[in-house]
Amino acid sequence: MMQGALHHYLSRIGVICRGAAATLIARLWPGRTVRDVDQRLAACPARQQALVTGGVMLVLLLLSLFAAQFGWIGILLFWLGVVIAAR
Repeated sequence: MMQGALHHYLSRIGVICRGAAATLIARLWPGRTVRDVDQRLAACPARQQALVTGGVMLVLLLLSLFAAQFGWIGILLFWLGVVIAAR
């Protein structure tokens, strides 16, 4: 029972992270829509999906750590950049 619930939540988190990664990739890759990128990611094997999604999340983490070196203004600019990129 517990493993089924854990698997459900982890797969849901994976789908959300893949959607966030697809959104950022689509906004930074001219000519591609979020739907196109998400469909291409969904068609990839699970390992490749995890690598791409994890890579995008790692880049975001590293950029946020770099921005944190500049205090609250750096974090503010980081989140502003993420919001603008995702729009």
